[in-house]
Amino acid sequence: MDKALAFFKQFEYSKFNPLQFNSVFFFALFSVFYLVYAGVFNKVKTRNTVLLLFSLFIYYKLSGLYVLLMMAVAASDFLIGKQILKTHSEGKKKAWLLLSLVVSLGSLLYFKYSPFILENVDVLLGTKLTPPQGSFLMPIGISFYIFKTISYVIDCYNEMIDEPEESYINYLLYVSLFTTIIAGPIARARDILPRLQAKLTVTEEFIGKGFFLILIGAVKKYLIADFLWVNFIERVFISPTLFSGFDNLMAVLMGTIQFYYDFAGYTDMMLGISLLLGLELQGNFNRPFMAQNISDFWRRWHITLSSWLNEYVFMPMSFAWRGMKKTGIVMASLFTFVISGVWHGPKFTYILWGTLHGAAIAWDVASQNWRASLKKSINGNVYSVVSIVLTFAFISLTMVIFNVREVPVAWDMYEMMFVKMDWSIALQWFPIYYREFIVFALAALIHFLPLHLKDTMVQYFTQLYWPLKAVVGLVVILFIYQFYSSETQPFIYLQF
Repeated sequence: MDKALAFFKQFEYSKFNPLQFNSVFFFALFSVFYLVYAGVFNKVKTRNTVLLLFSLFIYYKLSGLYVLLMMAVAASDFLIGKQILKTHSEGKKKAWLLLSLVVSLGSLLYFKYSPFILENVDVLLGTKLTPPQGSFLMPIGISFYIFKTISYVIDCYNEMIDEPEESYINYLLYVSLFTTIIAGPIARARDILPRLQAKLTVTEEFIGKGFFLILIGAVKKYLIADFLWVNFIERVFISPTLFSGFDNLMAVLMGTIQFYYDFAGYTDMMLGISLLLGLELQGNFNRPFMAQNISDFWRRWHITLSSWLNEYVFMPMSFAWRGMKKTGIVMASLFTFVISGVWHGPKFTYILWGTLHGAAIAWDVASQNWRASLKKSINGNVYSVVSIVLTFAFISLTMVIFNVREVPVAWDMYEMMFVKMDWSIALQWFPIYYREFIVFALAALIHFLPLHLKDTMVQYFTQLYWPLKAVVGLVVILFIYQFYSSETQPFIYLQF
């Protein structure tokens, strides 16, 4: 009886132990679901209903009854989208759009930012409005699904969508799809809804590529990101003043690579699972550390967020300020990335990080002519290498602000690196952390490999006979198990 109760207890939401996408329990759930999904795959309505129920259950396991909030926000914008496309009055369309933004952004503001706002009001006015710590939990993934619903309504307003979605089940599935709800990719309704309305196909190529992406994502997460974080990076970021300047420098460089592999590992796993469902989603990364400036970096990093901000924030603002010419573009760039920082979370560190990236992109715009003439005056390869190094340095140094608990901790790390650096420590560091350095160096090398090599690997894996695919998968799983840490971390973007 006790074992039965313990078994069913696993299906309840626990705020102290929410579902992890990298857990055995999740993959066991997915395996059972997939058997049912495969059985109804060719029946569009039944297929979508089964996928929706599973997605809602996954979100319940992540955020409890906040699943009702997601359903309510989705219902609101589902109905508003219909009204916008039905009316011919421009004034009424704007009114419906405004109502949608108030509901969606109001929900985001209240559930994600109200404790932060109240805390700062308390500091300024001496009041006691801040809720007790732990009493107010932020709905997981709210930033992502709010962006999805907003884009749907704006697309309806801009007539990017010709006909409103008639099925609330399909629309709610678009909003809640479990492979996109936590950290994207941020899919557009105009891209996903037509596919949900049609019969899907799962080709042998989809299955082979899907399994490959799941395996490679697990390697990125467990063998690279978690290994570097648990064995070195975490302790330095928590207490930078207890470590040398060289320790801090290596933690910063490793931290940038670790963050990328954690996020890219999650993305690969979700893209792989989506392929098994018959859905091909847009990737989020394109060798971001090959970027030669910050504008180029954001075309390669978190691509679906960058394109969302570009389409729905930057372009409207730059158009509105077009009379200011380059100044308008600079201001729109800066404002867009301040919004990006705020979107990531209610912390001054995120706001500062977004502002710095906005300023860097503003510099890219302002210095475009100067950089073009500089590139002509020196060797092109030298210019490219120096640009890549400087861009990576900026990304790494600003990533410090993104990763720390509060701004003073970032200043401590900068002081240790730039004021109290002792390079002689390096001779003692490498013998102690040689394993971590080897993983870091290999991870960096893999990132810089040409894209066609990855495509070749995917193609080769897809063409293997299934027994050989199974052997490769088993070897990867055994290898991960060998190095699996009991301190394995949740995916970083789970907090956004």
